[in-house]
Amino acid sequence: MSNTEPNRIHCVLRTFLMAMVIGFATACVAAVCSAETAAPVDAEAVLKRSDMYRNGWPSYVLHVKITNFESGRADEEKLYEVSQKGTEKTYVEFMSPREKGQHLLMLGDDMWVYLPDTSRPVRITPLERLSGDASNGDVARTNYAADYVPVYVRTEKSGADDCYVLNLTAKRKGATYQRILYWLRVQDDRPVKAEFYLTSGKLIKSATFDDFLTVDGRAQLRRMTLYDEIRHNSHSVLDYSGIAPRELPDKLFYQGRTDRF
Repeated sequence: MSNTEPNRIHCVLRTFLMAMVIGFATACVAAVCSAETAAPVDAEAVLKRSDMYRNGWPSYVLHVKITNFESGRADEEKLYEVSQKGTEKTYVEFMSPREKGQHLLMLGDDMWVYLPDTSRPVRITPLERLSGDASNGDVARTNYAADYVPVYVRTEKSGADDCYVLNLTAKRKGATYQRILYWLRVQDDRPVKAEFYLTSGKLIKSATFDDFLTVDGRAQLRRMTLYDEIRHNSHSVLDYSGIAPRELPDKLFYQGRTDRF
């Protein structure tokens, strides 16, 4: 064996070992970078927990009073009784004297309104106006985890609260909005505010979740305000009361019922 042979072997070994060290270091750096860029929260879990503030039980009834304001002055007031079973069934009875006899029914992605002077229900969409700045979906579709895909965007202050900001994108045709930017309090995932966007990307309205009350040991939304982001002199206040768990019969949500009125 020549004197150059051991040197060549040593050179090959050194090159191999150096490549191993570099590869290991690269893998470590990649792992650290991946950990740093990964979302710090489980957006789906946070969204599901936040839904509990508006849907505390699998089956329940509540009352909603909608007060509409124009240029800072109260314009009109509407009353509704909402019965919800799971995430796919909602029945809304219109309680105001001028709207007596009207009902709204949501089954999955479909929604109808029943009018006293028509023999058949009229198909409607969640985005259509119910009263003031409140759409049908603002009252009848409140389970965001069922309708949207959430992605964590950032954590930031909203007033005195540290909030997770989630971007919600509609995953089903029955979703009221195409996109929602949603602020949820870090300490308990409680809703703080939201922005609602159309398919075009236009901001149509915003909301603040103003007050909560405790019912059977569970915090539930008591007041929400919706602001028109197109006509800035208009807003609606939704007051929730009488919320209680209740077993609801499936026949209440049967679309072909003839005894609605």
